[in-house]
Amino acid sequence: MYNYFMLLGRLVNDPEIKELAEGKRVMNIRLAVSRSYQNTKGEYDTDFFTIVFWDFLADYAADNLKKGQPVLIKGRMQNSNEKLANGYQLTYPSLIGERIMFFNHAN
Repeated sequence: MYNYFMLLGRLVNDPEIKELAEGKRVMNIRLAVSRSYQNTKGEYDTDFFTIVFWDFLADYAADNLKKGQPVLIKGRMQNSNEKLANGYQLTYPSLIGERIMFFNHAN
């Protein structure tokens, strides 16, 4: 079995690191990824993904990434659980970034 994703897209906004109570650092980024095919109207749709980076990789990404920059991200998926106020348990996939490849671009 292999748990793996790779996305190539542009950052929707500048990254911001949050520090958790136990000293761990986390950063969520939004990545806009254009589809490689046209829809029925002849347009290319865009999907938006949220990717989580932890500790060193969060620091590194925050220092090197800017809004609109193209970036390639490799990572893994894991299930996250959240208990809702009504008592229901919500399980959803999270995208965890493990590697980043930066691309230079001119503004």
